[in-house]
Amino acid sequence: MLDKAKPVTRAELVNRIDRTPVYRVLLLANLIGQPFFGRFGKRYGMTLNEWRIMMAIATNPGISVSEICLNTGLHIMNVSRGAAGLVRQGRAYRKTDPADRRRKILDLTEEGEAVFRDIAPGGLAWADSVFSVLDEAETAEFDRLLSKMIDHINAGGDAS
Repeated sequence: MLDKAKPVTRAELVNRIDRTPVYRVLLLANLIGQPFFGRFGKRYGMTLNEWRIMMAIATNPGISVSEICLNTGLHIMNVSRGAAGLVRQGRAYRKTDPADRRRKILDLTEEGEAVFRDIAPGGLAWADSVFSVLDEAETAEFDRLLSKMIDHINAGGDAS
């Protein structure tokens, strides 16, 4: 932990930051997402955020933009833009929630379903490849620890 009363050099901060678990988790997330653009993004003219939003819609049909934010941790502006892009591309549609006429919900169109069904198996295979360096117990422990941290943050865990 840094002593806030003692001045710290930029080099000391950089040396500490790039070794933190948070930095390394962000690095891992970026490395995992990298192949998406080369394999699917170009072919479908789709961003990684649009794919993340498409996954959220596919797993939760009738989800709202704010719920996508809660489920994915993505910023509202990125979700709004990504959802608008999917709608513009004809891969998703917005409609009024019949249970709450003030609420707009999203679902995939037939084209969106087809794109999802084409990309998802490759994504699952890539995830299997990434996790192949861990044995079953390590994978379960990694998942348990991630869930614990996500739950802590979602419960308002102190980030200061």
